[in-house]
Amino acid sequence: MRAVHLQTEYLTEPVGIDIVKPRFYWNCTGGISQSAYQITVKKEEEVLWDSGKVQSSSMTHILYEGRPLKSRERLIWTVIVWDENGLPGEPSESFFEMGLLEPGDWKASWIAGDVALKKHKRYPADCFCKTFRLSKQVKRARLYITACGLYEAMLNGNRVGEFALAPGCTDYRKRLQYQTYDVTGLLAGDNRLEVQLADGWYRGSVGCFGPTNLFGRQTKLLCQLEVYYADGDSERICSDGSFHWSNDGPVRFADLKDGEIYDASCRPSYSGLAVVVREDKNLTASNNVIPKEKEHFKAKLILSPSGQKILDFGQNIAGFPAFRIRGRKGQQLRLLFGEILDEKGEFTQKNMQQYKPVKEFGKVQEIKLILGMAEKMYRKNPEKMQPTPKQEILFTCSGGEDFYKTRFAVFGFRYALIETDAKFQAEDFEAIAVYSDMERTGTFACSNDLVNRFFENTVWSMKGNFLDIPTDCPTRERLGWTGDAQVFFNTGAYIMNTAPFFRKWMRDMEDGELPDGVVPSVVPYAGFEMMYNTTGGSVGWADAAVFLPYRYWKRYGDRRILEQTYAMARDYAMFAIGNTGFADKKKTKEAPYNKYVYEKGRHLGEWLEPEEFQEKIGAGSQLKQIETATAYFSHTMKLMAEIAEELGRKEDQALFAEYAEGSRRAYQEMFFSEGAPDTDRQAKLVRPLALGLLEESQKKAAQKRLARAVENRQYRIGTGFLSTPFILPVLTEAGYAKLAYKMLENRQAPGWLYEVEQGATTVWEDWEGTVSHNHYSPSAVCQWLFDTAAGIRVEGENHFVLAPVPGGSLTWAKSSYHSIYGKVKSQWVKDGEQICCTFEIPANTTAEIVLPDGQHYEAAAGTCSYSYTIPKGNES
Repeated sequence: MRAVHLQTEYLTEPVGIDIVKPRFYWNCTGGISQSAYQITVKKEEEVLWDSGKVQSSSMTHILYEGRPLKSRERLIWTVIVWDENGLPGEPSESFFEMGLLEPGDWKASWIAGDVALKKHKRYPADCFCKTFRLSKQVKRARLYITACGLYEAMLNGNRVGEFALAPGCTDYRKRLQYQTYDVTGLLAGDNRLEVQLADGWYRGSVGCFGPTNLFGRQTKLLCQLEVYYADGDSERICSDGSFHWSNDGPVRFADLKDGEIYDASCRPSYSGLAVVVREDKNLTASNNVIPKEKEHFKAKLILSPSGQKILDFGQNIAGFPAFRIRGRKGQQLRLLFGEILDEKGEFTQKNMQQYKPVKEFGKVQEIKLILGMAEKMYRKNPEKMQPTPKQEILFTCSGGEDFYKTRFAVFGFRYALIETDAKFQAEDFEAIAVYSDMERTGTFACSNDLVNRFFENTVWSMKGNFLDIPTDCPTRERLGWTGDAQVFFNTGAYIMNTAPFFRKWMRDMEDGELPDGVVPSVVPYAGFEMMYNTTGGSVGWADAAVFLPYRYWKRYGDRRILEQTYAMARDYAMFAIGNTGFADKKKTKEAPYNKYVYEKGRHLGEWLEPEEFQEKIGAGSQLKQIETATAYFSHTMKLMAEIAEELGRKEDQALFAEYAEGSRRAYQEMFFSEGAPDTDRQAKLVRPLALGLLEESQKKAAQKRLARAVENRQYRIGTGFLSTPFILPVLTEAGYAKLAYKMLENRQAPGWLYEVEQGATTVWEDWEGTVSHNHYSPSAVCQWLFDTAAGIRVEGENHFVLAPVPGGSLTWAKSSYHSIYGKVKSQWVKDGEQICCTFEIPANTTAEIVLPDGQHYEAAAGTCSYSYTIPKGNES
């Protein structure tokens, strides 16, 4: 037996982390079970920690217990595991490197361009340069760097690192990530360090209506190059007033949403000097996977009915456009990027655009925009309003062969409208997907090709929206909506290793929590100008402060995340408790459970239900929605009680348990006192079933009425944002797996496969396809493909439950999931009335196997197969 897939803090050989008590992870291969392990951590020849032989099957969350780690230390760790027979395997080795742990480690100064900033003006990218000579043999070198804005660093003409849109997105007022790069192989004798700096999230357009300067007005750079020589000497090259600067380079304008203006004939003169500026940021290491360039897609040229030249890249993505072109000096290209063509086959951006004032807007304008008056304002004063996002490239040729790739803007697109009189070849244009480099962990395939395409669309929507933060869409808003993230977490955690990604974003949530405990609907949150504070505290969204740590704990077995986020989760829970009880105090006395009713606040509720169920409300005037709020409040209290119990907080556990049960009873009295609601509105039935709010008799009545509601709609989806992830699991649990499969395979609108038949390559935001075409949240139902159709569930340390539920038109299905404990596989094949199930269980794990005919088995590591006859009446 041998340890494989070694990771430190969920990362493979990380450089520049600042977690001072890191944890170690591995999987096992060969043998059946691990009986013991031994970890050794060394710095060169110095042993910092030797665990000794530990009798344990654990291979996750093994805490480093050696001497305190220091800045810059590079540590080698080795693990040996013993098998079930007590035989040791070959040692396995990995490494990690610490970043700068103390503020005093930073000797560099913050610098900025020498330009007087004006309120309404946007500026070209800043260009900084430093030349220096090294006269000794270099042993190793590290560049520590960050920016208020986006940076791209070049060393001797070579790009430093692969981090796209560095330093990433945080609430820059609270915390700023820095990166550590190994640049040993990039150095020479004479050296030139160049850094471009653009607006990014810090100063550029953010949110639905694109206000600018939300985190600051002046972009700034901080960098520190540390060089260590073979003879033991070292030196630093730090950002300071000696750096040369100009803003006359090729990037004349850059905005994450609006695009870039690029003049290939321009070269930075570096004719000025940088200005040293004051800045007091809380600098932290990324401790996360990086966003980077991934898949490339070549374009095909199509001509629209009106003669438009449109490039089709074949896949809707979030990413960078890139191209080569040879044109006359000064000749221009204009490119606009969008997700769809309109009903006439013409290029359009209407599904993703809003309007915003040309100049920065004040409070009155902000309120009008929130209330949905942007188009009215545009019609009244079109010269004062502009569309956002523009997603536009304006490129000027140099006269030779030019290569261009976006660096400081990212677009959501499949199509590009190209306007130019220059000759071009479509094959010289490509789209480059950009997303956080999470390890792919989950696969699913079955005999229904439309279901397979829907699953792949889900993967692509995840890729299109997991870019350092989990955004709602890569076009219109690009905000870290908490509701989207919490409904999708379990699905996303099957598809990719989201552990480092969500750990980082939960810290963003902590940064964004308001003094009263409210968790904003979007994170990072930059205040009122970012909009949507009218729904701060909305159930289903703010509940992410509790749901995400809880689900993370259950998925990865990570107790530390509960400890780290408990203060945030508790503050929110107490805010929610403060919102209970009727505003009318007389009502509070009418029934014993009325004080547990969640009446206050404004809530987004069952957002984007099919049109016939939608309540006509504006973005700024959400309803109280007592039923939805009380249901989610009860569930939140239940999870908080479990978390508090795990952490040994007995008083908190008792309080939250009281409110969980009290609000559950209040919900029953208010909404189920006369039986299940007689409605075809599926969410009204799915919600209490999914959240465990009903007594057994109420539960059975609601299940039957839900089944009738599904049949009445001919198996078309009838839920909105919050209940869509639950409907197939609720139907299956109720014994209606047939209905669940019919709903999954329904090809009529509204339905998941309807989108696929319309040519979608990502998941739509709404069921009608009128707005964003790249939203991952409606595909949260793919969790059901993993844990029910294929039957793969993680149930505690080193243990799985494998309980597939075949059905529908499917004649086979297979899935794999590389969990934190190893890669497990499930496959079933239908042959007449027989179904054969085959499972692969990774080393050092066990599984409980549950078949639909009632068979139960306990299995150890290895491959096993079981067959059963489909029970009468259960045929698809």
